[in-house]
Amino acid sequence: MVLDFFKRGRGSALDDVERTLVQMLRDGRAVYDAATAAVFGGGPSKDTKRTVKGTDREINEAQRQVRRALIVHASVTGSPDLALAMAYMSVVKDVERVGDYAKSLYDIARYGADFSQAEDREELEHYCVAVGNLLDEAAMVFEERDTERAKELVTKADGFIDEYDDHIKAEAHAEGPAPAAVTRALYYFYLQRITAHVMNLMTSLVLPLDQLDYYDEAKDDRRELET
Repeated sequence: MVLDFFKRGRGSALDDVERTLVQMLRDGRAVYDAATAAVFGGGPSKDTKRTVKGTDREINEAQRQVRRALIVHASVTGSPDLALAMAYMSVVKDVERVGDYAKSLYDIARYGADFSQAEDREELEHYCVAVGNLLDEAAMVFEERDTERAKELVTKADGFIDEYDDHIKAEAHAEGPAPAAVTRALYYFYLQRITAHVMNLMTSLVLPLDQLDYYDEAKDDRRELET
């Protein structure tokens, strides 16, 4: 698989890239925590905005640093590290998108969403916790290069994708107030997107290079790509 290269020696440049990817994912978790706290009653505030926007900017800068480092490294080392550099170039986009969609969760709080007194709060919080745990597990799995746990995490996350789809469809046909349906549909959509991009990162541990970067596609589209 792509990151089997880890089992052999690596240069310090690729070690640095790996550490940066893990830190980006953890920073994405920080954005996610701040955003979801706002959605579940904390509301928008200057401090939360500073955390969300500032950390997201740090993630974006880290993405640029990773890309620059990979270009330089591939230019210097040539073909031996090319596959790994290409894999990192692919997944760094997914890690960056985690921060973007977490930031979008804060936007629905800015637009007035407040789930603190919602009748379905328990279910909403269940998925909030699930995605937070997914981010933590993914950072640990990637850092430890644990291919078996990566496979398990992809399977578990794929199940959540189906559940988020079901919720989005249900909200599209909800008979209650339109604002409530819209905010929930967006909430589940952003959770779905975060989950899909984490799955893309995990596939870099278990799939060949040519099969990376499509777990953020619909399942039917993924099946077409797999055949």
